[in-house]
Amino acid sequence: MARPKSEEKRLQLLHAAAEAVAQRGVGAPTAMISAMAGVAEGTLFRYFPTKEALLNELYLHLFGHMCAALAEALDPSQPLVQRARQQWNAYIDWGLAHPSWIRAINQLAVTDILTPQTRAAELSLFPDLGLVEATSMNSGLFQGLHPAFDDAIIIAIADATLDFATREPARAAEYKLSGFNAYARIFLPPS
Repeated sequence: MARPKSEEKRLQLLHAAAEAVAQRGVGAPTAMISAMAGVAEGTLFRYFPTKEALLNELYLHLFGHMCAALAEALDPSQPLVQRARQQWNAYIDWGLAHPSWIRAINQLAVTDILTPQTRAAELSLFPDLGLVEATSMNSGLFQGLHPAFDDAIIIAIADATLDFATREPARAAEYKLSGFNAYARIFLPPS
């Protein structure tokens, strides 16, 4: 009889996968992930039937943590631009606190590995993100292009903000503001 699966081991595997993806991208081998988790590779496949299933669950796990941090900082009574700024600041703060997790999310967000079900679940985790994205899509800048293109641009701005805020922590607030201003010019309607 097979041993019951443990939540602790599943989380171990997810956190090891996050670190591996942060280091090596989505091409990180399952052998590396299982070794980082301290389990046999067969154990990984007891918890996740395929590498793609692991990466999709990893994305939702990390994205859920990030959305929880964003939701804590969000005041839904504020206007769109203020809500977007609250989300931006919380995202940057979360990324500074979880550098390997944010790298893993960013690697996964711009790949074709994520299934339509994962993308739908992503939007349901924090519906207000869809409102900001819908506003940006209405601008016409990204019509007809690959859906991940606007994500890649947001990630590039956020990565630059995180990089400089990490290098100069005393100026992190300035970088967050400048990064937000760049994001807002592209993705938010003029106020």
